[in-house]
Amino acid sequence: MKTAVVISTRGYAAFRHDLLAEPDGVRIIGVFADRDVENLTPPLRDGLADVHVVPCGLPDPTPMLHSLVDLDATREVVGEILRDVALEDLTLHCWDEQDMMVAAEIRAHFGIRGPKTADILPYRDKCLMKQRLVAAGVRVPKFGRFDSQLRAFDEAAYYARIVGEVGLPFILKPVDAACAEGVHKITDWEEFAALPGDLGRSYEYEEFVEGTIYSVNIVTEDGATVFAGVTEYLVNSFEVPNGKVNADINLIDSDPRVPRMVAFGERALDALGRLDGGSHLELFLTPDDELIFLEVGARFKGLAGLAAMQRNYGVALVNLAFEIESGIKSLPYDGEQIYCFDGVVPKASGVVEELIEPDLESDVEMTWKVRVGERIEKSNSLTANGGTFLVSNKDYDAAYRDFERLAGYRPIRYRTASRVLGIPAAPALEAAAYHRARLASETDPFDVHHDLTEGVQGFVVLDVRQPAAHAEGHVPGARSLPHAGITAEAVAGLDPDTLYVTYGWGPACNGGTRGAARLAELGFRTKEMIGGFEYWKRGGYPIERGA
Repeated sequence: MKTAVVISTRGYAAFRHDLLAEPDGVRIIGVFADRDVENLTPPLRDGLADVHVVPCGLPDPTPMLHSLVDLDATREVVGEILRDVALEDLTLHCWDEQDMMVAAEIRAHFGIRGPKTADILPYRDKCLMKQRLVAAGVRVPKFGRFDSQLRAFDEAAYYARIVGEVGLPFILKPVDAACAEGVHKITDWEEFAALPGDLGRSYEYEEFVEGTIYSVNIVTEDGATVFAGVTEYLVNSFEVPNGKVNADINLIDSDPRVPRMVAFGERALDALGRLDGGSHLELFLTPDDELIFLEVGARFKGLAGLAAMQRNYGVALVNLAFEIESGIKSLPYDGEQIYCFDGVVPKASGVVEELIEPDLESDVEMTWKVRVGERIEKSNSLTANGGTFLVSNKDYDAAYRDFERLAGYRPIRYRTASRVLGIPAAPALEAAAYHRARLASETDPFDVHHDLTEGVQGFVVLDVRQPAAHAEGHVPGARSLPHAGITAEAVAGLDPDTLYVTYGWGPACNGGTRGAARLAELGFRTKEMIGGFEYWKRGGYPIERGA
């Protein structure tokens, strides 16, 4: 009997155990991360001889990384299995990008046949990936490996260097990214400067390419293509967090784009080193009709896309890959072959008011992950979605019309949240005390101008900005007293019975607050002129110049 170890429910969720030609001749064992095992449905569980639950490979993973297994724990499980199974009778399978390197390292450790670390690395490290493709003459976006030390040394200079290499806008993404998680589109210096100081992972930068995204999905056996299909994306993954549905349709084989893109995909796979089993390559078709490589994974499409492909082409793709990798045969796909594509429901922040199914010509199978009345948070992860759906139709042209129609589809209507009423108001007496306290410590340009014009006595205006700023223009009669220089000695000559009104540059400057606080600490009565000199000028009040 043969033994097959499967890591992760992703990909395996589309496996058809009932299609195995000799189910009694194989024992399938699952190894799943503790946050991933909950995705194991009863039918999938029934097909497993045993299930091992191991810790996640990260202490606080994002939803995309919930399926990542701990390397040491998984290696220990496989070692235990090999105590009772001959090495030549065991195969290790993984169709989840997050676990590809773990599976490769375990194969290398025990000598299990299949891709090892060096084979998988070009499919995981996006810089190495593109370096090999450039050497083979495949068009890729201009790119470079992000250097956090150069950024820390001189951020502005490093930004200018990146822009000089790849232009604006540009993309920053982890070298091992999947989907849009952790990816940043940088359009200007402010966005670059606002990035976290520590990005937490190894990153690359690359040219932003305008164009429609497609995926080329290929199954390989002994270096040759045994299946190929092309899908067209409705939107770029960047647009999903902004509320747009992410759908991708399987193009009909007679579409002239298909053979051209398959040939492009095969050329890229050959450059990287073809691996037996499934692969998922993404590319751009630009407005100038140029094909540009985006990225590739040694795995099938994710989410509902794999199920849609199997129904669309009438091929049990995971069983096909399993057969190629293990030699364990499956019967042909026995379901109805029908044009089919999938979509993902994005999530915004708010309370779900209504779940809306699309109005299409085709049949739609919706799987909601949120419910009416639930408060949900916005997510840029395709995994942490609001639901998925499958669209099917025997008429390809009708299915394609529905695909285009989804561009205007918004699946979730959110309850309008009140920004005014969202936080309850304070009780009246507390509110009165708070506002009276503010009025006791603040004034504004209108009131100051009124009193100066009317000759009101009993207060002095202090400009707490630097002397140079005071000389360029100040409130008439204001004295220059920079807040940084307010000491007991500096204010020894001030009248302790006078009220001192301080001001700084404006609302974004707290110099006026600092000056008033320091004077109050020294025993003087103070008020701050809110709005500062900026709002004095906006009020059209007179300005005095000179020291």
